[in-house]
Amino acid sequence: LHSVLKPQPLIVGQVSHHTIQLCWDFDEQRKGPQEQWLKFSIEEEDPKLHCYCLIYTGYARQHVVEGLEPRTTYRFRLKVTDPAGESVYSSPVCVTTTSKFTIHHEPVSGDHLHRAVSRNDIDEVLNILRGR
Repeated sequence: LHSVLKPQPLIVGQVSHHTIQLCWDFDEQRKGPQEQWLKFSIEEEDPKLHCYCLIYTGYARQHVVEGLEPRTTYRFRLKVTDPAGESVYSSPVCVTTTSKFTIHHEPVSGDHLHRAVSRNDIDEVLNILRGR
């Protein structure tokens, strides 16, 4: 019997205005029958209740969270469960969905930056400066 090491925080993949791709890197190989594999779960924090809710469980190494709100910050953590039922959690990761009208569809101008600064929209300012 081995105990599972605390996993690294989730890796954020593609992010859109309504989806977030989450990946996790686990070196352990899948050996033997499935009941001997590590099981992965993703939990999303409910900001109102300050508790985590299960949104995925399985053996994959990635999951796309769908049906999200644009320009909203979500907090996720990874739970790894070994065959004996012992579980460990990663540190949480925060991800913000993009604006519904992402900058990919229109060229960025000084006006975009000025409007974002005027609204005190730090996330949008950062997205503009990063060229997203």
